[in-house]
Order: sequence, then structure tokens, then C-alpha cells
Amino acid sequence: MNRSVFKQLAQVMEQGEKVLSSLSSDQREKLEKSWDVEHAYYSSALEGSMLDRKEFEKLAQGVH
Repeated sequence: MNRSVFKQLAQVMEQGEKVLSSLSSDQREKLEKSWDVEHAYYSSALEGSMLDRKEFEKLAQGVH
């Protein structure tokens, strides 16, 4: 891997960690739930689910 790309990646990761650490617990919980929904959507799409994005988000709201 190119050293400059690796260095950029490390810088972006550091910036992301700073942002995440500055979030309140409520903000972090909301973000983590949205990540869970995002992950579940893409996982189901890879497994052949025919649900479109809007349908999936409606189902996910029922879980929140």
C-alpha cells in the first residue's frame, strides 16, 4: 500500500475518533442505531432481499 494513502487513512481515522468521542451518549446511541440499520439493509440486499431502501427504513423505525 502506498505510504501516503496509509497516512491519509490514519489521519481520517484520528479525526473520526475525535468526532465520535465528542458526541453525547444520546447522539452516539442514535448514530449507532442508524449504523445498525444501514448494516442490516446492505446485508439483506447482499442476501437477495427485494425490499427497497424506504421499506427497510420503515421496518427499522418499528424497532427503534
